[in-house]
Amino acid sequence: MKNRDKWITVVFLAFIMILPLVTVVGNMLPQKQESELSEAEKAVLEQNGTLTKDDGTQTGSTAGGDVKDPSGDSGFLRLQKGINTFTDGLFGRSKLIAFNTGLTSLLTGGTYIESTQTLMGKNDMFFYKTELDGKPIWDYMGINHFTEAEMAAIAANLTATRDHLNAVGIEFYTMCIPNKEIIYAENMPDTIARVNEVSRGEQLAEYLHKNTDLIFVYPKDALMANKDKIQLYYSTDSHSNQIGAFVNMQEFFRMAYGTHAEIDSVTFRTDATDYAGDLVTMAGLTDKYDIDTVYVFEQDSADRAQYHDQVLLYVGDSFGGFLSQICKGYYREVYWEDARDFQYSMLDRYDPDVVIWERAERYCEVFSEPILIK
Repeated sequence: MKNRDKWITVVFLAFIMILPLVTVVGNMLPQKQESELSEAEKAVLEQNGTLTKDDGTQTGSTAGGDVKDPSGDSGFLRLQKGINTFTDGLFGRSKLIAFNTGLTSLLTGGTYIESTQTLMGKNDMFFYKTELDGKPIWDYMGINHFTEAEMAAIAANLTATRDHLNAVGIEFYTMCIPNKEIIYAENMPDTIARVNEVSRGEQLAEYLHKNTDLIFVYPKDALMANKDKIQLYYSTDSHSNQIGAFVNMQEFFRMAYGTHAEIDSVTFRTDATDYAGDLVTMAGLTDKYDIDTVYVFEQDSADRAQYHDQVLLYVGDSFGGFLSQICKGYYREVYWEDARDFQYSMLDRYDPDVVIWERAERYCEVFSEPILIK
């Protein structure tokens, strides 16, 4: 027994010492890193704004707040970033994650996976459980409601922004896209209890509708009315698919212009039936859960009666990729900018007739932050 315990200890120590050494040596060698995503998966992630770049940032915004200058970080933060960079490149990291996730799934009969960012729900549907990129589970539970003062500050900021842009001839609208957990609550694990079924996004929408004349689009009701017709969010991804994006934009058109089109009035082509989204990618489960269908909106099928001969500047987060693609069927020109990178000078660059400011529900507190800073 003692000899067995000694051998287990030796193997464990060897493993934890050799793994970093192999990582360092591997990073020094001029070899191409193994790609974890297919070209088709990369194309979809690039379009919806969730593809990680080589520098660790993302093609679309997935976090609220400003991007800080790394040169201003403290020594501790630089050390922390260095450690994170090293562990992200750890030799065999993706395989170890996949092994751990698969093992916990096997031991629990496929009802649970061990992941810091991905929550396994019912009917092979996955959800985003991070607390470092918004707090979507808190939104679902209803435990992070705004105070009256916070909603009043948001109302004042949005109204001031609208009035300023209107004064220079630009229409201004705001959208808040519901978290996937809100729309597919029936697929959430029973272990996640809801304290209040009115989420923070819905709370804010109700407040703004009652207390302002702003057009603030929170398309929960439209999504709920269409979810039984066809899937609107990917099972394996935190984002809506393009059909869900179409529903969201049609709710915007209804509120902003008084027009509306149903899903079956336009055409979506099927580009793939084996897509594995960001949630299963983070959990290392792409091989097991490549189960999603990729729909692509055929812009030529858009109703010309809804067409606007205008330039649209869409300022938003990662949901903006698909939403701006839908808009290309309805506007003369469409530009999409990350909300974190928006600068006042972009109004001169694009000369838009319309600005849509969008944030996913898990970021909706940032509606209190001014965007028109010269």
